[in-house]
Amino acid sequence: MKERQWNSLTSALRSGRSVLVLGPEIAVAAPGASPAAVGVPITQALVQHLAAELTEEGLRPSGVHLPAIAQQFEDAEEFGVAPLRETAARFYRSAGFMPSRAHRILAELPFSVVLTTCHDGLLQQAMADAGKAPMRERYHLRGDRRDNPEFGIPAGPHAPLVYHLFGEPDERESLVLSQNDLLDFLIAVVAENPPLPNRLLSLLKREGMSYLFIGFGIRNWQLRVLLKALLRKLDLKTKGSAFAAESLSELAPVEIEDTVLFYQRGTRVEVEDADVETFLEELRRRFVGEGGYSGPARPLANAARVFISYARGDDALASRLFDALGREGFAPWWDRDALKGGEDWELRIKTDLQATDFVLLLYTPAFCRKADGFVNTEMNLAIRRARSVRGAFLIPLRTAPVDEPFRVHALDGFDEHELREESFEPDLKRLFNEMRREMQRRNR
Repeated sequence: MKERQWNSLTSALRSGRSVLVLGPEIAVAAPGASPAAVGVPITQALVQHLAAELTEEGLRPSGVHLPAIAQQFEDAEEFGVAPLRETAARFYRSAGFMPSRAHRILAELPFSVVLTTCHDGLLQQAMADAGKAPMRERYHLRGDRRDNPEFGIPAGPHAPLVYHLFGEPDERESLVLSQNDLLDFLIAVVAENPPLPNRLLSLLKREGMSYLFIGFGIRNWQLRVLLKALLRKLDLKTKGSAFAAESLSELAPVEIEDTVLFYQRGTRVEVEDADVETFLEELRRRFVGEGGYSGPARPLANAARVFISYARGDDALASRLFDALGREGFAPWWDRDALKGGEDWELRIKTDLQATDFVLLLYTPAFCRKADGFVNTEMNLAIRRARSVRGAFLIPLRTAPVDEPFRVHALDGFDEHELREESFEPDLKRLFNEMRREMQRRNR
């Protein structure tokens, strides 16, 4: 790479602004091998395992990449979809592979967010060996929103997020293996059915981020297209800040040119033709030589987002709450502040409720008298969202005692907080402290 590109990547690492995108073509160490031993990608080992099972059934394996051989396995009358996922899950659980030297170097570098298409947990193992406590989350393309819940903010490089786009063996129905799976995955992500968690999107789209692609199968056209589709869907601002390190030595000169142009068009990923381990060694040398990790340039995510839901007639109280939240470092939202003329109100409300961390509902006499209206719609949407959020999410703020005939029983399962006029500030203090504790619990 050019010196300015090395400087850009190293600077992003030092300030905590770099996302690792890890592909399945990174080599692993065989059981009992030394960290320096040259291994093969674990997907290649799985290909060999599936091919052996096909051969035992008298079938002739075809294809060199996992999606192709997995598709043949899936289509064979002797096997099928469920046996494919079970075979792969059992293989990953019992293979006994160890993190390679590349895993160890990546684990030492200060990535706070890792987006991976690997099924295995070798990077997390290497991180744990390096004294880190990684968060492990996964996408379940065959699930719904409840199967793809929001999660806490990663604490930083010492406790990074590792997000498995292609599922994980412990939940075999989430695995993306065959060509059909890849197509279903793209359809699910593009159609947002189910959607990727908003927390993940907010972490990936932070301003000034740099992206490093390692082992993403640059010689595999299926994964190339997948990578391109993901970049476009996520709308990552990669110009001048995205790099892919892959060895292109096996490609003909014209194929190398085509590959480089493929990544540069539209998504502007700069391709470095280099042995991955050699590249990572150089990156670590430069990173350490410049002083190592200097701390994040900005928080990993914005302040906790708070949606204020209220009935008409409680505008003044909502405004007072809005101002107090802003002074205390939260990021409040209410319709008077955020909605613009001509917007699709219901769509905007649904979108913001999906992105928020808390919903504060003013449980007032005016709200209790509302049998129908915007606030009731907001309440029902918030109740549905609360089912997929860990911990406190929808918090009713009761301003006065509510007699039984006037209670809104849809809220009976949620912990109420008092917000009384005569003790407004102390009540707010207790509320804000509880919200901060809840964010800390989510981030563990």
